Amino acid sequence: MSSSADIRSRRDFFAALIFVTVALAFGLESLNYPLGSALRMGPGFIPLVLAVVLALLGVIIGFTGLRKHERIQPSPIPWKGIALVVLALVIFGEFGALLGLVPVVFVGTAIVALASARNTILSSLAIAACMSALCWLVFKIGLGITLPTFGPLFS
Repeated sequence: MSSSADIRSRRDFFAALIFVTVALAFGLESLNYPLGSALRMGPGFIPLVLAVVLALLGVIIGFTGLRKHERIQPSPIPWKGIALVVLALVIFGEFGALLGLVPVVFVGTAIVALASARNTILSSLAIAACMSALCWLVFKIGLGITLPTFGPLFS
């Protein structure tokens, strides 16, 4: 096994460990809430299901990482992308109630879309507009969540 394949195996293995660790944390926390049943889901049901799916993906990534023997070149860490994704999460968490669902999803999605070198400002805004409309349809119309569509900042 070459050293570059060894790097790939370690990357995939550590990514799998992160996936499984996060899945275990969320899965254990979801057990503090009522699970309900598949027909009458409680607040812990979906987080538990997602945690199981994430753990399974982690196990699959771990096994495929151990079997890889391809040569890859280590790439630089995408600091810009990491910073923009973290910024979008902070904005969503801190300003969600103030801005409301549609504006906070629009801003967060536009910022995250800019993390990709392939997106332009115009394409990021288009992606953000589509995601905002989709979230409004799913969460406000479909599920009736309590987060206002437009927050007090727009009143």
